[in-house]
Amino acid sequence: MSRSAITVISSEEITLIALNGRSKTYDTFLTLPTTVLGTKYYIITYSVDSLYNMKQFAIVNSNEHVLITITVSGSLTFNGTQYNDKESFSFIMEPNEAVQFQSSTDLTGTKVSSSKPVAVFSGDQCITVPPSNCDHIGENLYPVDKWSDSFIVFPLMKKKKEDLITIIASENDTTVQVHTEVGDNRLLLHESAHINVTVTGGITLKSDKPIMVIYLFTGGSNPIVSTFDPFLLTIIPSIFFSNYYVFVTMQRLFNYLLAISPGHNVASIDLDGRLLSTYPFEILHFAGFTGIRIYLGETGERHVISHPSVHFAIYIYGIGRAESYGYPMGNIQPPIKQEKWGSLTCLPEAAVYMLPSSVLTSAKLSTNDVHLIDPTCHADQRDENWVIITAPFNSCGTTIINETGKIAYFNIVYGTAPQTSIHRLQIKLNCEMLTVENITMAFVPRTLYASHLGHYNVSFTLFHSEAFNDPVRDFPYEVELNRTLYVQMKAETADKGVAIFTDNCVSVPSLNANIVAYTIIENGCARDATLRSHQSSDTREQRFSFHVFKFHDYPKVYVLCEVMICHKNSLPNRCAQGCLPGKHKRALSARDDKVKSARLSQGPIIFRRDFEGGSSLGRRSQVSSHRFSPVNGQHWSRKTRRYYLQQFHGFRRIPSS
Repeated sequence: MSRSAITVISSEEITLIALNGRSKTYDTFLTLPTTVLGTKYYIITYSVDSLYNMKQFAIVNSNEHVLITITVSGSLTFNGTQYNDKESFSFIMEPNEAVQFQSSTDLTGTKVSSSKPVAVFSGDQCITVPPSNCDHIGENLYPVDKWSDSFIVFPLMKKKKEDLITIIASENDTTVQVHTEVGDNRLLLHESAHINVTVTGGITLKSDKPIMVIYLFTGGSNPIVSTFDPFLLTIIPSIFFSNYYVFVTMQRLFNYLLAISPGHNVASIDLDGRLLSTYPFEILHFAGFTGIRIYLGETGERHVISHPSVHFAIYIYGIGRAESYGYPMGNIQPPIKQEKWGSLTCLPEAAVYMLPSSVLTSAKLSTNDVHLIDPTCHADQRDENWVIITAPFNSCGTTIINETGKIAYFNIVYGTAPQTSIHRLQIKLNCEMLTVENITMAFVPRTLYASHLGHYNVSFTLFHSEAFNDPVRDFPYEVELNRTLYVQMKAETADKGVAIFTDNCVSVPSLNANIVAYTIIENGCARDATLRSHQSSDTREQRFSFHVFKFHDYPKVYVLCEVMICHKNSLPNRCAQGCLPGKHKRALSARDDKVKSARLSQGPIIFRRDFEGGSSLGRRSQVSSHRFSPVNGQHWSRKTRRYYLQQFHGFRRIPSS
């Protein structure tokens, strides 16, 4: 045992994806929040033997002293004593301790019990499924009290080597109905027992007692990649489906997304401001569910996927030469803010209210009797237990209220008795959207979003030219000094009355809070002499450009911007005021927390050593490597000034191009 546990605490809800591995062998897993952890787990490993493979699991404790009891399936050695099938042993774990167990025998069905909640990780050290290479696989396991009884599975990819799902039970006499495209099977499992099922197409699983389902992607080959490796992920139960996720893809791999939802609405789900149907996609149908596979490219990016009313599951995965990864999204049941009877969710483009069907039944109302201020906007029956109604911010009678620091969207849900004007239900909906967003960018050639419930999605995108139709997608972004960077800020919302305004932008050579910043924009005024504004017909977009620069002895440049969101219904507003040279400059220390929160930004600009030359921008694969200084900045020319940039003293309005 060692004190190697890592506890992550955040001021707001986050998604935490762990990447574990090294060159040519790694896997990812979705890290479960502490509120999801439990006291009873069952281990899953695989009996595939190879020269270097060890079956393994780990237990991590962040609580007080915890008593751990392990009931073995297979064979384990602890403190010099070997334990075999059905034998148990116990030990105490101190706070922040982690312990790892390894065995040459299959450990599937081993039970881990604890006196207080702990995290458990399981997998194989180096599994080989021919023709794939030896590869590490691992997963953060769900505790038994988070298992479920209903699952839908679609194959992740077309390939010759078929994948497997593993079903494991925690109670005796567990019946599992397996419905596949080729037929049905009824399984009977006892406590800790498991069975593997080959994935040849769509599969639904229904059980009379909770089960856990793990998907083993067996690797293989296809026309794009000659050989890619296995990975492991958890199948998300239907009750964990949600309508909003934030996820990341991996650099240098071919990245994919599989989205699964009931019915046929999956193509209308929004991914980074575009419908899934506008991406390269493949549709799958089975047993009333629809799956859509999307190719996401080869860049490591942050993505936001959502729908106002449809709940769905997503799986993110990627392949490369002798590499792969995969993880699911949806580690808790969708959160519900109780507001008298139902729950309100504020998306960037709409308010979504869920109402229990029992409320309508008691009020003698049907779904058609529930509507918004605009009586033509009705509710829909989501399932037998819930009714859902969506209030778009730009229609259905939604009104806009401007207050200091936020924009509020207001509507009312009515339950009107048929053929009368009597309201038996009246529920006020109010979504407050903050009007100030702080964004950090390390000259990263991708779209970043500052997004969560109650906020607008704000994108910060680099482009190659002033046409603003050629976003930078490859990184590290290698560029000569004195070239121009083209930047677009955009509020991702359907409300055309929204306007965006960049109030302050500074640059720093490091995310160290003690570094002195260089000001690009202050109080809406240009402070960099090369800053130019570029017009856009959409008030939700702001475009500007400035010359590339670097700091003395630093290979990276980070840009931190404070963006204001306004609405045309509130005039005058900060966006309409533009440059305000009389305002006092805000202390840089006020942004320290935002700087720290951006330490995970990737892909800084790499500058050419011959920066005074006139050669064009190029990708690393197109230019010989000796012409670029390495990322760690060890070989920069010493013939430099303090800054390769010009500070404009005083204030001026940002000139238009």
